[in-house]
Amino acid sequence: MNDWAKAEWHAERAGQLYLSGRFEKAVKEFRCAIEINPYNASWHFDLGLTFDVMADFDDAVVAYRRALAIEPDDVEILNALGVDLTHLGHYAESLECFERIEQVNPAFEPSYCNRIVLYTEMGEHEQAELMFYLARQVEPFCPLCLYNISASLYERGEFRRAIACLEQVLELDPDHMHVHARIAETCWAMGDLEKARGSYLAELSDAPGSVEVLLDFGEMLTEMGRFDEAGEKFRRVLEQVPDHPVAHFGLGMVALRQGRFYAAEEQFRLVIKIDRRYHGAHQALGETLLRMGRTKSAGMHLLAELRHAEDDPSTLLGLAQLLMEAQKTKQANTVLRKLVTLQPENPHAEHSLAVSYLLMNELDNGICHCRRALKLQPDYPLALYNLAQAHLQKGQIPRARRYVSKAITLSPSDQQIRALAGQLGVVGFWGNLKSRIFHKNPRRK
Repeated sequence: MNDWAKAEWHAERAGQLYLSGRFEKAVKEFRCAIEINPYNASWHFDLGLTFDVMADFDDAVVAYRRALAIEPDDVEILNALGVDLTHLGHYAESLECFERIEQVNPAFEPSYCNRIVLYTEMGEHEQAELMFYLARQVEPFCPLCLYNISASLYERGEFRRAIACLEQVLELDPDHMHVHARIAETCWAMGDLEKARGSYLAELSDAPGSVEVLLDFGEMLTEMGRFDEAGEKFRRVLEQVPDHPVAHFGLGMVALRQGRFYAAEEQFRLVIKIDRRYHGAHQALGETLLRMGRTKSAGMHLLAELRHAEDDPSTLLGLAQLLMEAQKTKQANTVLRKLVTLQPENPHAEHSLAVSYLLMNELDNGICHCRRALKLQPDYPLALYNLAQAHLQKGQIPRARRYVSKAITLSPSDQQIRALAGQLGVVGFWGNLKSRIFHKNPRRK
């Protein structure tokens, strides 16, 4: 067998291995063929496809670039390269590939279809929609275009349009992958949890072992309070991947919400053992320990979470509130000052920062941030209550009465506010109004 025939043999063998799912061995065979004959573009291309199946996009890009050096105008190679450059976040290079395809063959629909994804990831949604309509001119009934534009619509908060596109995908291609999961995710974002639940069940009927879907579904079921169903989904993940930190975390959250604190503690400690930097694990364990009355241990874990906390506003607010509960007020104050910088228009962040100052007995700073919270949200009874408390501590009784009067008018059934109002001799706006009416008409019954 001469070298050229040997190269062909290796390439044929690689194709067989690829079809049988033995991708690593297929890579070796393609490389053997290429080593003998490096000028066959299709072998470099097939090697790239093999790396794609293995989700090794870096090596796939190298293979596609070598194929492209041999066949610079091959639209299939350009398209595959553009897709993988998008995966890797190399958006400018990806765009060059798709624009080159458009120059070579304007009727090649995937160059428009894949640019929907590219522009969506770049946050350029108007361009994504333009690509969608250009693709429709070439191929009016492409389910993948509808699927891709649904992601852009989701990112823009146009949930109903996104669902309409996904339902059209199912009409065109009932077996299209992940559509039910995407519908479920969109319904979840809309707050239609029952419809989302039905879509997740439909997705699992097609792919019962999908770890990603099981995890998402479990999280949503936890949010719905369907704890037994949620736990079952997380356990199904652990049957496949026993040390999956997300599934253990999910079981921990289920146990925490059910008040099974020892079970929750066990799960969160498992998560930290698997991945000590798992986002939210120390915070969840800290919350669990607080509920068990173990304040000192809770504080240690909350501080551990603080050391690698990300700049996610909802995470920072929850962490700060737990730190205050664990008597780590100075650390909570640091977190809340950061949060106010990130979200200067968030009244709850301003109010929580005010509370941290009040707990530190820095009354003037507390009053300042309470007022800022009220400027952002004038009908904020708790901020008015804390403002009244601060003025009471400063001995400024008339101001305290004025603020608690506003608070009780907004929230007349709040026992905490009513207690302070009673302490200050305030019965609220309507009580004062009634007193004035009776004072003017003493004989009225």
